[in-house]
Amino acid sequence: MKRLLSVLIVTFFLISVTGCGWTNSSTEEKNITVLMYHHFAEGEETSVTVDPERLRDQLVTLKEAGYETITERQLADYLNGLEVDMPDKPLVITIDDGYMSNYTIAYPILEELEMHATIYVIVNSRGTTPGYIPHFDWDEAREMVASGWIDIQNHTFDHHFTIETINGKERPVLVGKMVIDGVEETDEQYRERIMEDLRLAKEVIEAELGNEVFTLTYPFGAFNETVIDVATELGHQLMYTVKPGLVKKGDSPYELNRINADGKFTGADLLKEIEKYSK
Repeated sequence: MKRLLSVLIVTFFLISVTGCGWTNSSTEEKNITVLMYHHFAEGEETSVTVDPERLRDQLVTLKEAGYETITERQLADYLNGLEVDMPDKPLVITIDDGYMSNYTIAYPILEELEMHATIYVIVNSRGTTPGYIPHFDWDEAREMVASGWIDIQNHTFDHHFTIETINGKERPVLVGKMVIDGVEETDEQYRERIMEDLRLAKEVIEAELGNEVFTLTYPFGAFNETVIDVATELGHQLMYTVKPGLVKKGDSPYELNRINADGKFTGADLLKEIEKYSK
């Protein structure tokens, strides 16, 4: 019995110091890179549109530099202090709006490279072509989610536009009070409107895809205390801005940084952009 106990103690010790890397990785603090994409189109290289081959170059360069994608759930658990198996260079890929190009261009590349990404959809735009850029539909969303590489999360139900406020200033509708017949919304009416939009978006995504909606990207990066309060009440645990920078333990989960993956960036350029914030 004593010999068996000794063997168990030695075995436990060896596992603790050599065979259980996730314990070390979960306690060591990491700088987490969160990339922001929007649209993809051949021959276009703008701040929000990336050519397919440029996208591939960016992602392959990051993989070769040691970056590994993690999911939003891994990030949420890590920021909440839970034990998480984190790679040395964690990478979160976010794609805003839910354009058809996310499905036809980005998804096949991500699946081929075995990289996780989260697409933040404007829910009321599924399967429609507002303006001139088409959006993927729910069947296409289900296909992507079923692959295991794509998650779908909240970018509001239809609050992705700007309004003119009572003082004549243009503001994103998520943070601006509407004016109807010359009368401005009350604080209570404003809060109820935001609650209804975010609640409806969450309910529709969960009903269509069967996944948990617990993260949000702010349209135009605009937010205020009311938006944060409503979103957290609805169960959102992570919320992203458009402020550039890395994510670190101790950061507010409601004001997370993202680095824009500019369409003009080569893979090497994007790597330099990320490393700029690591110093």
